[in-house]
Amino acid sequence: MTSDVDAAIEAGLMTFQACGCADGSIAEVMQVQQRLRTAWDARERYRQRGARLARRAEERDARRLKATEVTDSVQPPRPALPTGAAAILARAKAKAAERMKP
Repeated sequence: MTSDVDAAIEAGLMTFQACGCADGSIAEVMQVQQRLRTAWDARERYRQRGARLARRAEERDARRLKATEVTDSVQPPRPALPTGAAAILARAKAKAAERMKP
């Protein structure tokens, strides 16, 4: 059937205009035209949706990249431990080092 529809499209199916006579075969041609138009419109909407989703993904990735660049450049690197904990650890290490001396 697809080859029949392809041949009909190449022969000018979509440019066919029905005359005043309402024959059964003309009604069938008009139905095929309508189904084909509907399918083409759906395909175009699908392509537009895909392009829109791709654009949104690119914009989102660009915002994320920009946000990480800003946070990396603005905030100085934080120490691994808070200052109070670092001081306690330093004192404990010094005390342990004194005990280990012979």
